[in-house]
Amino acid sequence: MKNWKQGLAAPIAFAVGAAMAAEGARPADKTLVDNGEVSLTTLDFDAYMQRVPAERRDEFRAEYEKINPTVDGLWMRRVMAARARAAGLDKDPLVAARVRLAEEDILAETYMADVARKVKVPDLEPRARELYKSHLKEFTSPELITGQHILVSIKNYPREVARARAQEVFERAKKGEDFAKLADLYSDNKSSLDINGMPLASFAAPLPEAVAKLKTPGEIMAPVETQYGFHVIKLGEKVPPRVKPFDEVREDLIAMEKQKLIDDRKTAVAEAIRADPKTTLHLENVKGLKSDFAEEIAKIKPNYR
Repeated sequence: MKNWKQGLAAPIAFAVGAAMAAEGARPADKTLVDNGEVSLTTLDFDAYMQRVPAERRDEFRAEYEKINPTVDGLWMRRVMAARARAAGLDKDPLVAARVRLAEEDILAETYMADVARKVKVPDLEPRARELYKSHLKEFTSPELITGQHILVSIKNYPREVARARAQEVFERAKKGEDFAKLADLYSDNKSSLDINGMPLASFAAPLPEAVAKLKTPGEIMAPVETQYGFHVIKLGEKVPPRVKPFDEVREDLIAMEKQKLIDDRKTAVAEAIRADPKTTLHLENVKGLKSDFAEEIAKIKPNYR
């Protein structure tokens, strides 16, 4: 009989990938690995996949390199857990409590997901339009700058030498020399030559003030010093601020308001659990959980030498 792990590369991985390609349809449970009474099935794999973000599950299942080690890891845990039960380790009170906590984590998460699914969502478009109109500034993209940029770094040259090189670039660019060719000769950061739609706020200070003064396409900015060195910029154009139309942000606004309704419902459920009058908090026992470690450390006298 083949070593089960060696045999995974094609038949089992293919079976898992093909059988589970559609997230919505859950196929009949099929055995992936077994040994006597211990087995691992497609349902186990499907349960594990709940840990993977929904938007990444199809990608995950499309790669044997991810499926195979996952099945391997699940099988190892399944066998080890079976051996732990056979040895009676699950009867240890602390182990049993840990198992119960793990189970409760999953059930609590499932319960809150069910709470979220049952939230009744009204027509939120009127609310979305109201938010759009009252927060119009938030849906306005800032003025964007395009152009070309040369940096003479003060890390590569003494400050005054860098200043002189930047001034030389400025003078040559003013006379009409090709800015890209000047960048090849002078720039210490050639990857930043092109400025493609950059808001003023994204420029290193004090460049925003200097760039804002440029008015005409092709205008050259005199050298400006920042923490990186001296900058010379050739203006391409200034793209005026743009207000996004409602249809462009409608879905995001509705999704945001829907999430608020869900979050409010979840909060209400949690608060109701805390406020249940039948619940008793045994405060003295809770206080007893605190360790005396800090007090014991404080009693130790320092050993001065």
